[in-house]
Amino acid sequence: MPVTLSFGNRHNYEINHSRLARLMSPDKEEALYMGVWDRFKDCFRTHKKQEVLEVLYTLIHGCERENQAELNVDITGMEKIHAFTQLKQYANPSQQDRFVMRFDMNQTQVLFEIDGKV
Repeated sequence: MPVTLSFGNRHNYEINHSRLARLMSPDKEEALYMGVWDRFKDCFRTHKKQEVLEVLYTLIHGCERENQAELNVDITGMEKIHAFTQLKQYANPSQQDRFVMRFDMNQTQVLFEIDGKV
């Protein structure tokens, strides 16, 4: 079932299976690709679809390595938590409970779940 994201009044977007599959690509350009029609529609949106795709990409792939090198700190975990929190905020209020962050059984990793799927 697609997840509906909201960016204000009357702006709802569903993330479907094909978009999630594209976001899994390690190639950032491919993962964030938007067709001509989507790019055109983005010109008129208050909150841009491109920004949401970047949040999803960061959640899946973590902080870019060059950013980590500049900071000289491993912030991948914090970047993912921040991205997941942003993504949850974009979801329709009625669907925000579908986004759950919890620790694994060993309390060594944070698990990000949407509809109970990690």
